[in-house]
Amino acid sequence: MKTLNFAKPRMGCRFAQLAAFVGASTLGSAAFGGMVITPTFTANFNANFGANAAAAQAAWNAAASVFTANFSDNINVNITVDAVAGTGVFGQSQTSLFSTPYANLRNLVVADAKTANDATAIGAGGSVSAADPTGGAGTWWVSRAQAKAIGLIASDLNNDGTTTFGAGNPFTFAGPIAGGTYDFQGVAAHEISEVLGRLGLKGGTIGGNPNSFSLVDLFSYTGAGARSLAGGAGANFSINNGTTLLKLYNNYTANGLDSRDWAPGSNDSFNQFSNSGVSNPVTGVDLQEMDVIGYDLTPIPEPGAATLLVGGIALAGIIRRRARP
Repeated sequence: MKTLNFAKPRMGCRFAQLAAFVGASTLGSAAFGGMVITPTFTANFNANFGANAAAAQAAWNAAASVFTANFSDNINVNITVDAVAGTGVFGQSQTSLFSTPYANLRNLVVADAKTANDATAIGAGGSVSAADPTGGAGTWWVSRAQAKAIGLIASDLNNDGTTTFGAGNPFTFAGPIAGGTYDFQGVAAHEISEVLGRLGLKGGTIGGNPNSFSLVDLFSYTGAGARSLAGGAGANFSINNGTTLLKLYNNYTANGLDSRDWAPGSNDSFNQFSNSGVSNPVTGVDLQEMDVIGYDLTPIPEPGAATLLVGGIALAGIIRRRARP
């Protein structure tokens, strides 16, 4: 098993509310199911956001709560939350990666399967094929947090990644998104999801390793049986070997940036591009994607039980990515 550090600069946006801290601080862990996400806000985060630091911390925690409310993995995810001055950065993520042979990766995914989505993905006609789709030529990677979720490594309290934001961008942190501003909670959820493993490596050379792919690449198709590991034009998210194309990925060959963000369309936390003045929620298809890349999606409770989670579930309308003027 190899490890390396992987940084992905990018953009995002969206909302929330919570508490203020000074200097490098750890805010209360976001947890509704078994997953615990613990942020450590740096002194630079607080200094660069200044008077908005408390609101920005609250928004980040609200974004994290979308994942803890919807996934039940019994793991601790620890994320450093940083900020820089100005607008040169919108949102970006950084994480360590672990490699493992495809056969072991598939075995771990099969062993971790708990939902109907998982059953489709690993079953006959599913996207997690029995044979390595690279014919053994590729290197397969997962993020550190994702490695915990599928059992490649044990859960621990070590740092799993960093999300960084440009404090000079016009953000709305809570409530309706004001015109000319971006949804900070949406941006935060976008970056958190990448630390969790929503990585598009584009079949490039990562850490000196050519033909590198991540688990999410297994779900990229242009049509039935037509896998598109590296992404590009016409690549879509599919859990059943391309028979059903659930959402179009960004065409990074034309637009650059990430191969596993969504193409422009309806407002969505995982989109590559975002307009100002709009809310970018974490949608059902976003949760479905996270489900099949190693996380255990919690069934939606009956209405009577739902009241206990209403604060967290309601947050499942948040996030997004790179800013488009």
